[in-house]
Amino acid sequence: MRLIPLIPAALILSISTPAFAQDWTRFVSPDDGFSANYPGQPQVDVTTYPTEYGQTLSARVYRAADALGRYSTTVVDHRGLEKLHADRAAKCLAAKGANQQDGDTCQNDFRLDIAGATDHAVWNYIRRDGVKMTHYMYYFIELVSGRLLQMTNPDRSRTYAAIHQHAGRLYIHEATVPAGMPEPILFMQSLAWADEKGLAIRYRTIYTEGYGEWMFPRERPPFTLRDLTTSIDGVVRPPR
Repeated sequence: MRLIPLIPAALILSISTPAFAQDWTRFVSPDDGFSANYPGQPQVDVTTYPTEYGQTLSARVYRAADALGRYSTTVVDHRGLEKLHADRAAKCLAAKGANQQDGDTCQNDFRLDIAGATDHAVWNYIRRDGVKMTHYMYYFIELVSGRLLQMTNPDRSRTYAAIHQHAGRLYIHEATVPAGMPEPILFMQSLAWADEKGLAIRYRTIYTEGYGEWMFPRERPPFTLRDLTTSIDGVVRPPR
């Protein structure tokens, strides 16, 4: 799906030739499960990424730049997150955290951390000082669900970001261009998914991390029913 509007040909031709001196190439990372266009071979930096619920995950940042802007793809590996949360909860229980006076003291927040990872990444953009969010929408690329953001920075430069979760990883695909420059379509629309052999993955239905196959309306998971006028301890509440 391609949701970013195309740049008029006249605008493209008006840009000076030196800006395109560096060749753009398709880069594929089987290890991190994605591919994208960059101006030349991207530099790879190893870093860490803090989750919303206080876990620290390993991440890699693929970055490049040319005369028109700066481009990066951050890949955060969530595949060890469940164990991190389980270990934290077990350690808390073993230490009799807060004497168990608070029922949530030793809560395992793994599902919350995964389900909210995209929203947390969006929030990290929203809270940047002096940034004005000019567009925010649901988005998918190659049918993998995500969010698309457009922002104006204090120096009037523009930042574009697409955020997705796929196969146990969080992807933050970002470009920043100077004021007055066209949208970085060549980079933003190039993100795609790759298997361990570097082959392109294309889904036949919408992929949403943690929710299984997308359908609407979908079959509800198992549930229980109770009378809302009766409390859990069996006391009947008067009708309102």
